[in-house]
Amino acid sequence: MANPNRLTAQQCVEVLKEETGDEIKPVTFHSYVNRGHAPKPVEKIGNTPLWKRSEIVEWARNRPGRGARTDLRQPRRRTKTSDTATTTD
Repeated sequence: MANPNRLTAQQCVEVLKEETGDEIKPVTFHSYVNRGHAPKPVEKIGNTPLWKRSEIVEWARNRPGRGARTDLRQPRRRTKTSDTATTTD
């Protein structure tokens, strides 16, 4: 009996559509996995990779929106330095 908490790429795509309404193809999902933008598979049956349902649901709810640049570094915040100028009267 197959584990209902393990999903194929096609099932991951279906969960994504259920959770967010976004439609992607399984090949796009595999591309996200290969680039590190989606969870890695947790096991394989033969040549079929399987993902954990809870990880896919979490990823679907928190993934960046369409057009989000994930390749850019976050800007470093600069700390303000207080000017301690003294005035003489």
